[in-house]
Amino acid sequence: MKLIHSIKSLQKSLAVFGVMMALLLSGNFAVADNTTSWTDTLAYRQYYSFKPELIPGIVSNESEIRAGLLYDVDRDRIVWEKDMDYSYPIASLTKMMVGLLAVEDIEAGKVCWDDKITVTRTFRKKIRRRRYTSYTVEENYSLEDLLKMAMVGSHNESTVWIAKHCEGSLEAFVQRMNKRAFELGMIKTQYSNPSGLPAIIDELDNSASPRDLLVLGLEIMKHPKLVDITSIPYATVTNGKGKQTYRNHNGLVINYNQEVDGIKTGFTRAAGFCLVSTCTRGGHRLMSVVLGCRSPWVRNGLVASMINTYFDAIKLGRLGEAPVDGYESRAFLDSVDRGLAMITPLVEPKAKDSSDESYAYTYKTVTQKVRKTHTVRRGDSLGKIADRYDVAMADLKKWNRLKKNTITPGQKLAIYSIVKRRIPVKLVIDPEESVADNLPSPDEAEEQETIVKSVHAVHDKNENAVVERTEQHEEKIAEDTASSEREEPVVVKQNRVSAKVKVAANKKSSFIYHVVQPGDTLWNIAQRYQANVDQIKKVNRISNSRSLKSGTRIKIPVKG
Repeated sequence: MKLIHSIKSLQKSLAVFGVMMALLLSGNFAVADNTTSWTDTLAYRQYYSFKPELIPGIVSNESEIRAGLLYDVDRDRIVWEKDMDYSYPIASLTKMMVGLLAVEDIEAGKVCWDDKITVTRTFRKKIRRRRYTSYTVEENYSLEDLLKMAMVGSHNESTVWIAKHCEGSLEAFVQRMNKRAFELGMIKTQYSNPSGLPAIIDELDNSASPRDLLVLGLEIMKHPKLVDITSIPYATVTNGKGKQTYRNHNGLVINYNQEVDGIKTGFTRAAGFCLVSTCTRGGHRLMSVVLGCRSPWVRNGLVASMINTYFDAIKLGRLGEAPVDGYESRAFLDSVDRGLAMITPLVEPKAKDSSDESYAYTYKTVTQKVRKTHTVRRGDSLGKIADRYDVAMADLKKWNRLKKNTITPGQKLAIYSIVKRRIPVKLVIDPEESVADNLPSPDEAEEQETIVKSVHAVHDKNENAVVERTEQHEEKIAEDTASSEREEPVVVKQNRVSAKVKVAANKKSSFIYHVVQPGDTLWNIAQRYQANVDQIKKVNRISNSRSLKSGTRIKIPVKG
């Protein structure tokens, strides 16, 4: 048995080696020019130019984060990091490179924002129990709309369409992604597809280090139009047949739309929940990278917490509060640079429990008007009372409707003061993000199959081992595709040709009928009719949201 296990392990290692060799031979990974030393290149100087100035207490619970960093862009300082030079799976953060290359092509005049891209999509419709019929739909998108779908809705197929439009083939575009990463100095990054979906072999999953993702994020910031796209809370696109609205998976963009302007989320089982985010407050920009969190609640809560903690420590307040001019912060940071002051963060209070819901909250400082009552004593005057409570005597008279300065012992005076309190604020989280980021792409499945065939050509001896792994992966893709037909959470509103909606015959009834279509979820049905998901589940006695079947007629409670 040990011998058999050893042989299988050797076969797997040889298979991985074969795939790596095939990708190298096909040019998918850029190799440095041997004539130039890596330490002499501009990319090397850019990569290691970030100055660390680690400040303890920025993150309250580092154990919830696999790896990450917080970078002060204006001060060029990494103020917090965890394993930032180790490479990890990055899932849909891959789409950051796709967006960058597409915008670079647009600026170079190779393609245009308004380019029309025609795609043919195949859908399955259930006609009877265990019987389905397929139909195809031709859709037309602009390149700008495809970028919105990829960067806002994390739509996987759109990245394949962008790749083929910009470079002609998927293989050439992936090769260019790796080449551009090397040019930027992202030496611990590898790409095998443009969407971030898991590769056939785990070792070939798209991966990068937090430092690499910081370099990529800073490069994206040089293209304002792409940043504007990543900061859209809800993106509406036209496909030639109707309109679709995609919700931004980055809940911080929705919560703090005037301050958080991107960039991208990602999720696979191997990568966990990831986020590269950037924000500006008082003219001061931060960029954070977080990889490998266990849920979107944990991820968004920790990112909002670390940003708020640092902003608060440098005298800029917190996200969502009243705007600031930044003068006090600049004076304070100047003192810090001179060694006259220190940045001391006030760590947010830890949650009372460890459930995911507790991380769905961040803390915000608000001002409240508090009323106090003062009983006049012998010898008191309005001037003395005003000085004691640090208020103006005119305000004291106004609050108590006094026309004269005369007061009598025992008289009760109302005094108002402004106090600051920290209250929890619930973050907006897309509950279906994990499903949306894992929807497989048929074109990418075909591309992965092509890679496997190239491996067979290089290493015929390992054919059986690779084929066995491939068949398992194809079965997984089939299962994921079947589940994706039942649920397509990123689409808020869909215009389907075969959609059927019946209004109840009785005008007094407070609900309408809806026939579930392939891809419908309770969430996007509720958004379509402006209803409540819990009410829909209660009226139709639905206990499991994933048990929703196409063709089922359900009641939708509506107002009025």
